[in-house]
Amino acid sequence: MTDPRLKKMAKLMTEYSTKIQPKEHVLIICYGLHGIPLLKEVYREAVKIGAHVTYEILEDQMSRIFYENAAEHQLKYSSKVRLMQAKETQVMIQIIADSNNKELASIDQGKMLMKRKATKNISDEIHKSRWVLFDYPTPASAQEAGLSLEEWEDFIFDSCLIDWTRLKEEEETLLEILKKVKEIRIVAKDTDISFNVEGQTFIKCLGSHNLPDGELFTSPIKNGVNGVVTFNTPTLYMGKEFNWIRLFFKDGKVIKEESDKNTADLTKILNTDKGSRFLGEVSFGLNRNIKTPVKSILFDEKIGGSNHMALGKCYEEAPNGNDSAIHWDLIIRHEDAQGEVYLDGVLVQKHGKWVDKRLVKFNQ
Repeated sequence: MTDPRLKKMAKLMTEYSTKIQPKEHVLIICYGLHGIPLLKEVYREAVKIGAHVTYEILEDQMSRIFYENAAEHQLKYSSKVRLMQAKETQVMIQIIADSNNKELASIDQGKMLMKRKATKNISDEIHKSRWVLFDYPTPASAQEAGLSLEEWEDFIFDSCLIDWTRLKEEEETLLEILKKVKEIRIVAKDTDISFNVEGQTFIKCLGSHNLPDGELFTSPIKNGVNGVVTFNTPTLYMGKEFNWIRLFFKDGKVIKEESDKNTADLTKILNTDKGSRFLGEVSFGLNRNIKTPVKSILFDEKIGGSNHMALGKCYEEAPNGNDSAIHWDLIIRHEDAQGEVYLDGVLVQKHGKWVDKRLVKFNQ
């Protein structure tokens, strides 16, 4: 039997998130065989709408074979066919369902970064489309989260099938406050960092790109970030695991980095290109159905009472001029870090709870 929540998710992704229209060109990418049940439901809904639908099933085992055997000219190759497909695509739906989150852990980081830089033109082009990304529950991701598969499925669907009207009200209230703000400052354990956001655009996130969702983001002035921040949320990036990361900023640039392990890989990522040591995003996590980290950025960056910052490329909706082949979200959870958030010197959030009277009602 098909889990009825899959049908709800498929309708959410095709009708609410991407608003597919008849005759539009839709690309569905499923990363991993576990995601096929949802792929079928999304495909069904997109075809019923009347779209021209293409789907792909990709697998990290194939990626590992490529990186283990590819020559330099293959790593630097950018397919013209893929670029043409990206230009034609009007809607992209991605389902992440990897069977082994550590499949690429032993691969040389330099090879993956070389390929990422080579195909940046394709990534940039396809992200001009309307797109949504969903992290499908798999045994591997359930194990990473420390949950049974059934508990993990409940966690994921509960974080996506939420009261979007209430979340919209909270984001709109916070947006009106932030429009007048010049500086965001975060003070927490091993953290004191300030962001110049004067004149920057703030964007509400309500399920149009990511599922789950629930964040409000901007980009700081590129050279307007100073201080130190300790990210206390474990993260997996390009097959490498970090339990905590500490970054020191001066005039927008990371001048020093520390981590519990894989520090050499962290430095390689930060040295990807000219933009990878600068921030392309700073954001508030607002989804209070997500309370604990599960080693999936897509979920962890939305934790209610958190902030995250992305190294690398900024989004076109909230630009700051920073460009990079990477966009890596790193999260600080304020309940655990005893964090405080100040807007132009005024305390608005303490230990993950709003203290601003306009926002207090959204704490529950």
